[in-house]
Amino acid sequence: PLFRSEMKTWEERLVLLQDIVDAWLKCQATWMYLEPIFSSEDILAQMPEEGRKFGIVDTYWREIMTEAIRDPHAMVIVAMPKMLDRLKESNQLLEEIQKGLNDYLEKKRLYFARFFFLSNDELLEILSETKDPLRVQPHLKKCFEGIAKLEFNDQ
Repeated sequence: PLFRSEMKTWEERLVLLQDIVDAWLKCQATWMYLEPIFSSEDILAQMPEEGRKFGIVDTYWREIMTEAIRDPHAMVIVAMPKMLDRLKESNQLLEEIQKGLNDYLEKKRLYFARFFFLSNDELLEILSETKDPLRVQPHLKKCFEGIAKLEFNDQ
């Protein structure tokens, strides 16, 4: 009875910390996957809404990481204002971005059926480098039977 309120406070903090860490890890993994994709000007031009949402998440993520680097003690995270809310909002936006990205890739595959032979990452590599046609070279064998390589000239 003597320490009950203090124990209850600690329990609440630890539960909040666990929720924050769970949301943090989910956000980190998804951000790490999407960050190189949305660093491409070609992808941003083709997916402006998802790019805008990623910009919001990217700002949140960089702010959170800056705060965490400033003081890396775990319980400091619990005291940060709206930390869990920002991570939950980021994860929601990241889910919307991934859905938009999957829809975009599906459209590209329906437009050019041979893209179905490529993984999402392979297709994104091609689509994010539209200015560099040589980027298709490694993927030709999967798309076209009997074609291993193309020669490009400057004409």
